[in-house]
Amino acid sequence: MFTLLLALIASAQEIKLPFQLSKDNKSIFIKLPMENQKDSLLFFFDTGAGTTLLDKKTADKYNLKPNHKTEVTGAGGKKIYDVLINQKIFLDNNNYIENTHIVLDDLSRLNELFERKFDGIIGAAILKKYLTKIDFETNTMYLYKFDESLDYTGYDKIAFNFESGIPKFPITFELKNKEKYSGDILFDSGAGLTLLVNTPFKEKHNLLDKVGKKITHSSNNLSNKTNYSKGLIRSIQLGSTTFNDRNLDISFASDKEGVSSSENILGILGSNIIYRFNIILDYRNKNIYLKPNHLFHKDFEMLVNPLSLKYSEDRNEIIISGVIENTNAYKKGLREGQRILSVNNITSKEIETYNKLLNQKNKKVIIKYIDRDNKVKTVKFKLKELL
Repeated sequence: MFTLLLALIASAQEIKLPFQLSKDNKSIFIKLPMENQKDSLLFFFDTGAGTTLLDKKTADKYNLKPNHKTEVTGAGGKKIYDVLINQKIFLDNNNYIENTHIVLDDLSRLNELFERKFDGIIGAAILKKYLTKIDFETNTMYLYKFDESLDYTGYDKIAFNFESGIPKFPITFELKNKEKYSGDILFDSGAGLTLLVNTPFKEKHNLLDKVGKKITHSSNNLSNKTNYSKGLIRSIQLGSTTFNDRNLDISFASDKEGVSSSENILGILGSNIIYRFNIILDYRNKNIYLKPNHLFHKDFEMLVNPLSLKYSEDRNEIIISGVIENTNAYKKGLREGQRILSVNNITSKEIETYNKLLNQKNKKVIIKYIDRDNKVKTVKFKLKELL
Protein backbone atom coordinates (compact mmCIF):
# COMPACT_ATOMS: atom_id res chain seq x y z
CA MET A 1 0.00 0.00 0.00
CA PHE A 2 2.85 2.37 0.88
CA THR A 3 4.62 1.55 -2.39
CA LEU A 4 1.42 2.21 -4.33
CA LEU A 5 1.01 5.56 -2.57
CA LEU A 6 4.57 6.56 -3.49
CA ALA A 7 3.91 5.62 -7.11
CA LEU A 8 0.77 7.74 -7.16
CA ILE A 9 2.62 10.70 -5.65
CA ALA A 10 5.44 10.34 -8.20
CA SER A 11 3.02 10.26 -11.14
CA ALA A 12 1.19 13.30 -9.77
CA GLN A 13 4.37 15.35 -10.09
CA GLU A 14 4.27 14.96 -13.86
CA ILE A 15 2.89 17.79 -16.00
CA LYS A 16 1.53 16.70 -19.38
CA LEU A 17 1.49 19.08 -22.32
CA PRO A 18 -0.19 17.59 -25.42
CA PHE A 19 1.31 18.93 -28.63
CA GLN A 20 0.43 18.98 -32.30
CA LEU A 21 3.03 17.92 -34.84
CA SER A 22 2.87 19.72 -38.17
CA LYS A 23 1.97 17.74 -41.30
CA ASP A 24 5.57 17.84 -42.49
CA ASN A 25 6.76 16.48 -39.09
CA LYS A 26 9.08 19.46 -38.60
CA SER A 27 7.24 21.67 -36.07
CA ILE A 28 5.64 21.29 -32.64
CA PHE A 29 2.79 23.50 -31.39
CA ILE A 30 1.59 23.58 -27.78
CA LYS A 31 -1.45 25.37 -26.37
CA LEU A 32 -0.92 27.08 -23.01
CA PRO A 33 -3.57 28.77 -20.85
CA MET A 34 -3.42 32.45 -20.00
CA GLU A 35 -3.48 33.64 -16.41
CA ASN A 36 -7.21 34.39 -16.61
CA GLN A 37 -7.74 30.64 -17.31
CA LYS A 38 -10.31 31.55 -19.97
CA ASP A 39 -8.10 32.23 -22.97
CA SER A 40 -5.20 30.22 -24.34
CA LEU A 41 -2.23 30.94 -26.58
CA LEU A 42 -0.63 28.72 -29.20
CA PHE A 43 3.16 28.48 -28.97
CA PHE A 44 5.70 27.18 -31.46
CA PHE A 45 8.07 25.00 -29.40
CA ASP A 46 11.74 25.58 -30.19
CA THR A 47 14.81 24.20 -28.41
CA GLY A 48 16.69 27.04 -30.12
CA ALA A 49 14.55 29.68 -28.40
CA GLY A 50 16.70 30.93 -25.55
CA THR A 51 14.17 33.75 -25.22
CA THR A 52 10.37 33.49 -25.04
CA LEU A 53 8.69 35.53 -27.79
CA LEU A 54 5.13 36.83 -28.03
CA ASP A 55 3.57 38.37 -31.11
CA LYS A 56 2.96 42.12 -30.76
CA LYS A 57 -0.59 41.73 -32.07
CA THR A 58 -1.36 39.19 -29.35
CA ALA A 59 0.09 41.51 -26.70
CA ASP A 60 -2.07 44.36 -27.99
CA LYS A 61 -5.16 42.14 -28.07
CA TYR A 62 -4.78 41.31 -24.36
CA ASN A 63 -3.52 44.78 -23.41
CA LEU A 64 -0.10 43.51 -22.32
CA LYS A 65 2.16 46.56 -22.03
CA PRO A 66 5.97 46.28 -22.30
CA ASN A 67 7.98 47.66 -19.38
CA HIS A 68 11.56 47.12 -20.55
CA LYS A 69 13.78 47.04 -23.66
CA THR A 70 16.55 44.57 -24.53
CA GLU A 71 18.94 43.64 -27.33
CA VAL A 72 18.57 40.14 -28.79
CA THR A 73 20.87 38.37 -31.27
CA GLY A 74 19.09 36.06 -33.70
CA ALA A 75 19.64 34.51 -37.12
CA GLY A 76 19.34 37.94 -38.70
CA GLY A 77 21.62 39.82 -36.30
CA LYS A 78 21.02 42.16 -33.34
CA LYS A 79 17.83 44.10 -32.70
CA ILE A 80 16.23 46.13 -29.86
CA TYR A 81 12.96 44.66 -28.55
CA ASP A 82 10.18 45.59 -26.12
CA VAL A 83 9.93 43.22 -23.14
CA LEU A 84 7.34 42.12 -20.59
CA ILE A 85 9.38 41.39 -17.45
CA ASN A 86 8.56 39.06 -14.54
CA GLN A 87 5.63 37.34 -16.21
CA LYS A 88 3.92 34.06 -15.33
CA ILE A 89 3.68 31.40 -18.04
CA PHE A 90 0.93 28.93 -17.21
CA LEU A 91 1.47 25.32 -18.28
CA ASP A 92 -1.95 24.16 -17.09
CA ASN A 93 -4.51 25.45 -14.61
CA ASN A 94 -2.31 24.67 -11.59
CA ASN A 95 1.31 24.99 -12.72
CA TYR A 96 3.17 28.01 -13.99
CA ILE A 97 6.69 29.34 -14.50
CA GLU A 98 7.42 32.53 -12.58
CA ASN A 99 9.59 35.56 -13.33
CA THR A 100 9.81 34.98 -17.06
CA HIS A 101 10.81 37.79 -19.41
CA ILE A 102 8.80 37.77 -22.65
CA VAL A 103 10.11 39.60 -25.72
CA LEU A 104 7.53 41.19 -28.03
CA ASP A 105 8.05 40.97 -31.77
CA ASP A 106 6.17 40.92 -35.04
CA LEU A 107 5.86 37.21 -35.83
CA SER A 108 3.90 37.69 -39.07
CA ARG A 109 6.89 36.77 -41.29
CA LEU A 110 7.22 33.42 -39.54
CA ASN A 111 3.48 32.79 -39.28
CA GLU A 112 3.20 33.01 -43.07
CA LEU A 113 5.31 29.85 -43.35
CA PHE A 114 3.41 27.52 -41.01
CA GLU A 115 0.12 25.67 -41.27
CA ARG A 116 -1.01 27.00 -37.89
CA LYS A 117 -0.99 30.64 -36.83
CA PHE A 118 0.77 30.87 -33.48
CA ASP A 119 0.98 33.55 -30.79
CA GLY A 120 4.51 33.00 -29.56
CA ILE A 121 7.69 30.93 -29.46
CA ILE A 122 8.85 29.10 -26.34
CA GLY A 123 11.73 26.80 -25.43
CA ALA A 124 14.27 27.53 -22.71
CA ALA A 125 11.63 28.96 -20.34
CA ILE A 126 10.27 25.41 -19.97
CA LEU A 127 13.51 23.47 -20.43
CA LYS A 128 15.40 25.41 -17.73
CA LYS A 129 12.68 24.66 -15.17
CA TYR A 130 11.82 21.03 -15.91
CA LEU A 131 13.33 17.72 -16.90
CA THR A 132 11.51 17.46 -20.22
CA LYS A 133 10.51 14.36 -22.15
CA ILE A 134 9.16 14.78 -25.69
CA ASP A 135 7.29 11.65 -26.81
CA PHE A 136 6.25 11.42 -30.46
CA GLU A 137 4.33 8.18 -29.94
CA THR A 138 1.80 9.99 -27.72
CA ASN A 139 2.44 13.55 -29.03
CA THR A 140 2.92 14.65 -25.44
CA MET A 141 5.55 16.66 -23.60
CA TYR A 142 6.09 15.37 -20.04
CA LEU A 143 7.60 17.75 -17.49
CA TYR A 144 9.25 16.47 -14.31
CA LYS A 145 11.28 17.82 -11.44
CA PHE A 146 14.99 17.54 -12.18
CA ASP A 147 15.55 14.95 -9.44
CA GLU A 148 12.84 12.66 -10.88
CA SER A 149 14.02 9.14 -11.77
CA LEU A 150 13.10 8.30 -15.38
CA ASP A 151 13.48 5.16 -17.49
CA TYR A 152 16.33 5.82 -19.94
CA THR A 153 16.27 2.34 -21.49
CA GLY A 154 16.99 2.55 -25.22
CA TYR A 155 18.11 6.18 -25.07
CA ASP A 156 21.51 7.38 -26.28
CA LYS A 157 23.02 9.86 -23.80
CA ILE A 158 24.80 12.93 -25.21
CA ALA A 159 26.50 15.46 -22.94
CA PHE A 160 26.24 19.10 -23.98
CA ASN A 161 27.29 22.63 -23.09
CA PHE A 162 25.32 25.82 -23.60
CA GLU A 163 25.86 28.42 -26.33
CA SER A 164 23.56 31.43 -25.88
CA GLY A 165 21.20 29.25 -23.85
CA ILE A 166 20.98 26.52 -26.53
CA PRO A 167 22.43 22.96 -26.19
CA LYS A 168 25.69 22.50 -28.08
CA PHE A 169 27.46 19.20 -28.76
CA PRO A 170 29.74 17.68 -31.43
CA ILE A 171 28.64 15.86 -34.58
CA THR A 172 30.44 14.53 -37.66
CA PHE A 173 29.27 14.69 -41.26
CA GLU A 174 30.76 12.97 -44.30
CA LEU A 175 30.73 14.36 -47.83
CA LYS A 176 30.12 12.23 -50.92
CA ASN A 177 33.89 12.30 -51.51
CA LYS A 178 34.29 10.57 -48.08
CA GLU A 179 35.91 13.59 -46.40
CA LYS A 180 34.70 13.92 -42.80
CA TYR A 181 34.24 17.10 -40.76
CA SER A 182 33.46 17.47 -37.07
CA GLY A 183 32.40 20.35 -34.86
CA ASP A 184 29.81 21.61 -32.39
CA ILE A 185 26.21 22.19 -33.49
CA LEU A 186 23.30 23.94 -31.82
CA PHE A 187 20.40 21.58 -31.09
CA ASP A 188 17.73 23.77 -32.69
CA SER A 189 14.33 22.18 -33.29
CA GLY A 190 12.97 25.50 -34.54
CA ALA A 191 15.10 25.18 -37.68
CA GLY A 192 13.10 23.15 -40.21
CA LEU A 193 16.17 21.66 -41.89
CA THR A 194 18.66 18.81 -41.60
CA LEU A 195 22.04 20.46 -41.00
CA LEU A 196 23.05 24.08 -41.58
CA VAL A 197 26.77 24.83 -41.74
CA ASN A 198 27.83 28.30 -40.56
CA THR A 199 29.54 30.69 -42.96
CA PRO A 200 33.00 30.60 -41.25
CA PHE A 201 33.11 26.77 -41.12
CA LYS A 202 31.99 26.58 -44.75
CA GLU A 203 34.66 29.02 -45.89
CA LYS A 204 37.45 27.60 -43.72
CA HIS A 205 37.05 24.13 -45.26
CA ASN A 206 36.09 25.28 -48.77
CA LEU A 207 32.97 23.11 -48.57
CA LEU A 208 31.03 24.63 -51.47
CA ASP A 209 33.68 23.37 -53.89
CA LYS A 210 33.70 19.91 -52.30
CA VAL A 211 30.00 19.15 -51.90
CA GLY A 212 29.36 18.61 -55.61
CA LYS A 213 26.04 19.49 -57.20
CA LYS A 214 24.18 22.21 -55.29
CA ILE A 215 21.27 24.63 -55.52
CA THR A 216 20.62 28.03 -53.97
CA HIS A 217 17.44 28.59 -51.98
CA SER A 218 16.15 31.20 -49.56
CA SER A 219 14.74 31.04 -46.03
CA ASN A 220 12.87 33.49 -43.81
CA ASN A 221 13.77 34.25 -40.21
CA LEU A 222 12.26 36.78 -37.81
CA SER A 223 13.68 39.84 -39.50
CA ASN A 224 14.84 39.04 -43.02
CA LYS A 225 15.38 36.53 -45.81
CA THR A 226 18.73 34.81 -46.27
CA ASN A 227 20.17 32.66 -49.05
CA TYR A 228 21.59 29.19 -48.57
CA SER A 229 23.35 26.69 -50.77
CA LYS A 230 22.15 23.11 -50.45
CA GLY A 231 23.76 19.83 -51.47
CA LEU A 232 23.77 16.14 -50.57
CA ILE A 233 26.13 14.31 -48.22
CA ARG A 234 26.93 10.71 -47.35
CA SER A 235 26.22 10.66 -43.59
CA ILE A 236 25.67 12.51 -40.31
CA GLN A 237 26.73 11.06 -36.96
CA LEU A 238 25.50 12.29 -33.57
CA GLY A 239 26.22 10.28 -30.46
CA SER A 240 26.15 6.60 -31.43
CA THR A 241 23.64 7.17 -34.27
CA THR A 242 24.60 7.54 -37.93
CA PHE A 243 22.19 8.65 -40.64
CA ASN A 244 22.84 7.35 -44.16
CA ASP A 245 20.33 8.26 -46.86
CA ARG A 246 20.64 9.02 -50.56
CA ASN A 247 18.69 12.25 -50.00
CA LEU A 248 20.51 13.35 -46.84
CA ASP A 249 20.97 17.07 -47.38
CA ILE A 250 23.17 19.82 -46.00
CA SER A 251 22.71 23.59 -46.16
CA PHE A 252 25.46 26.22 -46.17
CA ALA A 253 24.87 29.67 -44.68
CA SER A 254 26.00 32.91 -46.29
CA ASP A 255 25.20 35.21 -43.32
CA LYS A 256 27.77 37.77 -42.24
CA GLU A 257 25.99 38.51 -38.95
CA GLY A 258 23.80 36.63 -36.47
CA VAL A 259 24.04 33.05 -35.22
CA SER A 260 25.02 31.58 -38.61
CA SER A 261 28.07 33.84 -38.80
CA SER A 262 29.52 32.55 -35.51
CA GLU A 263 32.99 31.03 -35.59
CA ASN A 264 32.34 29.15 -32.32
CA ILE A 265 30.23 26.41 -33.87
CA LEU A 266 30.00 24.24 -36.97
CA GLY A 267 26.34 25.15 -37.41
CA ILE A 268 22.79 24.10 -36.54
CA LEU A 269 21.13 20.69 -36.34
CA GLY A 270 17.45 21.05 -37.27
CA SER A 271 14.13 19.31 -36.77
CA ASN A 272 14.52 17.08 -39.84
CA ILE A 273 16.96 15.11 -37.65
CA ILE A 274 15.85 16.04 -34.12
CA TYR A 275 12.22 14.97 -34.42
CA ARG A 276 13.17 11.45 -35.53
CA PHE A 277 13.85 10.80 -31.84
CA ASN A 278 11.92 10.72 -28.61
CA ILE A 279 13.90 13.18 -26.52
CA ILE A 280 14.70 13.78 -22.86
CA LEU A 281 16.32 17.15 -22.16
CA ASP A 282 18.09 17.54 -18.82
CA TYR A 283 19.27 21.14 -18.65
CA ARG A 284 20.44 20.86 -15.04
CA ASN A 285 22.91 18.05 -15.70
CA LYS A 286 23.48 19.08 -19.32
CA ASN A 287 22.51 15.80 -20.97
CA ILE A 288 20.29 15.03 -23.95
CA TYR A 289 18.84 11.54 -24.35
CA LEU A 290 17.74 10.36 -27.81
CA LYS A 291 15.68 7.27 -28.68
CA PRO A 292 14.51 6.52 -32.25
CA ASN A 293 10.75 7.03 -32.76
CA HIS A 294 8.36 6.04 -35.57
CA LEU A 295 9.80 8.80 -37.81
CA PHE A 296 13.38 7.52 -37.49
CA HIS A 297 13.36 5.30 -40.59
CA LYS A 298 11.29 7.67 -42.70
CA ASP A 299 13.17 8.45 -45.92
CA PHE A 300 14.64 11.90 -46.27
CA GLU A 301 12.68 13.75 -48.92
CA MET A 302 14.11 13.95 -52.41
CA LEU A 303 14.43 17.59 -53.46
CA VAL A 304 12.10 18.01 -56.43
CA ASN A 305 9.85 20.97 -55.52
CA PRO A 306 11.30 24.15 -57.10
CA LEU A 307 8.98 26.49 -55.16
CA SER A 308 8.85 27.85 -51.62
CA LEU A 309 5.34 28.83 -50.55
CA LYS A 310 3.81 30.96 -47.82
CA TYR A 311 0.35 32.00 -46.61
CA SER A 312 -1.08 35.47 -47.16
CA GLU A 313 -1.64 37.42 -43.94
CA ASP A 314 -5.36 36.55 -43.93
CA ARG A 315 -4.41 32.93 -44.80
CA ASN A 316 -6.88 32.90 -47.70
CA GLU A 317 -4.18 32.69 -50.38
CA ILE A 318 -0.94 30.81 -50.97
CA ILE A 319 1.89 32.89 -52.37
CA ILE A 320 5.22 31.97 -53.95
CA SER A 321 7.96 33.09 -51.54
CA GLY A 322 10.88 31.78 -53.60
CA VAL A 323 11.78 29.98 -56.84
CA ILE A 324 14.99 28.01 -57.27
CA GLU A 325 16.85 29.48 -60.24
CA ASN A 326 17.67 27.41 -63.34
CA THR A 327 14.69 25.12 -62.72
CA ASN A 328 11.84 24.55 -65.18
CA ALA A 329 9.57 26.57 -62.88
CA TYR A 330 11.92 29.56 -63.04
CA LYS A 331 12.35 29.28 -66.81
CA LYS A 332 8.56 29.26 -67.23
CA GLY A 333 8.28 32.60 -65.40
CA LEU A 334 7.26 31.68 -61.86
CA ARG A 335 8.51 34.32 -59.41
CA GLU A 336 8.26 35.44 -55.80
CA GLY A 337 5.00 37.21 -54.96
CA GLN A 338 2.79 35.40 -57.48
CA ARG A 339 -0.41 33.88 -56.04
CA ILE A 340 -1.20 30.22 -56.64
CA LEU A 341 -4.75 29.45 -57.80
CA SER A 342 -4.35 25.71 -58.40
CA VAL A 343 -1.86 22.90 -58.97
CA ASN A 344 -2.98 20.17 -61.38
CA ASN A 345 -6.48 21.68 -61.18
CA ILE A 346 -6.53 21.14 -57.41
CA THR A 347 -7.30 24.25 -55.35
CA SER A 348 -6.24 24.24 -51.71
CA LYS A 349 -5.64 26.57 -48.78
CA GLU A 350 -3.02 24.17 -47.39
CA ILE A 351 0.63 24.59 -48.41
CA GLU A 352 1.31 20.92 -47.67
CA THR A 353 -1.24 19.87 -50.32
CA TYR A 354 0.62 21.82 -53.00
CA ASN A 355 4.02 20.70 -51.73
CA LYS A 356 3.06 17.05 -52.18
CA LEU A 357 1.93 17.70 -55.75
CA LEU A 358 5.16 19.61 -56.47
CA ASN A 359 7.47 16.93 -55.09
CA GLN A 360 6.70 14.13 -57.56
CA LYS A 361 9.77 13.35 -59.61
CA ASN A 362 9.33 13.16 -63.40
CA LYS A 363 5.66 14.17 -63.21
CA LYS A 364 4.25 16.99 -65.31
CA VAL A 365 2.61 19.74 -63.31
CA ILE A 366 0.16 22.49 -64.27
CA ILE A 367 0.19 25.64 -62.14
CA LYS A 368 -2.45 28.33 -62.44
CA TYR A 369 -1.48 31.61 -60.80
CA ILE A 370 -2.02 35.36 -60.63
CA ASP A 371 1.01 37.45 -61.56
CA ARG A 372 1.99 40.84 -60.13
CA ASP A 373 -0.16 42.59 -62.78
CA ASN A 374 -3.23 40.65 -61.56
CA LYS A 375 -3.32 38.58 -64.74
CA VAL A 376 -4.28 34.90 -64.51
CA LYS A 377 -1.65 32.68 -66.15
CA THR A 378 -0.96 28.97 -66.49
CA VAL A 379 2.36 27.17 -66.82
CA LYS A 380 3.13 23.52 -67.43
CA PHE A 381 6.47 21.84 -66.82
CA LYS A 382 8.12 18.60 -65.75
CA LEU A 383 9.33 18.15 -62.18
CA LYS A 384 12.92 16.95 -61.95
CA GLU A 385 15.23 15.85 -59.18
CA LEU A 386 17.22 18.97 -58.24
CA LEU A 387 20.17 17.34 -56.45
